[in-house]
Amino acid sequence: MLFVLFEQTDYNSNVKKVITMNGTVIIIDDEEDILELLSEYLLLADFDVVGVANDGLKAVNLYKEHTPDFVLMDISMPNYDGIYGLEHIKKINPDAKVIILTGNSEKSITEKLTELNATKILSKPYPIEKLVNMMKSLKNTDMVL
Repeated sequence: MLFVLFEQTDYNSNVKKVITMNGTVIIIDDEEDILELLSEYLLLADFDVVGVANDGLKAVNLYKEHTPDFVLMDISMPNYDGIYGLEHIKKINPDAKVIILTGNSEKSITEKLTELNATKILSKPYPIEKLVNMMKSLKNTDMVL
């Protein structure tokens, strides 16, 4: 179920934009099952999944195209990894909310993610409710500011 707070019309392009209650998100992971599961669950939690991809370069391109409220991204992916995606998204927007979902607990990786200013780092496996609550909390913090 999608709750629409309001519709916004861009009169220059005649395109209606639907603003969802909890915000927009792109999901980046090389595991198709993860992309599907997260997409379905986030839609049920009133997030608008505007794109999915399977590497860091595609994440950057999706971010440029959609400027989502949230980026959910794995670290270990073929071709361009999540560190590449995080670094380049933060160059576009230092305030971008990039939540890293990783099974990698190496200290050097965690230090690099912290250095690149990842918004949150969530270790796999994680309860999906924890992720959703974290995202809602981050969104509510924005609304207060």
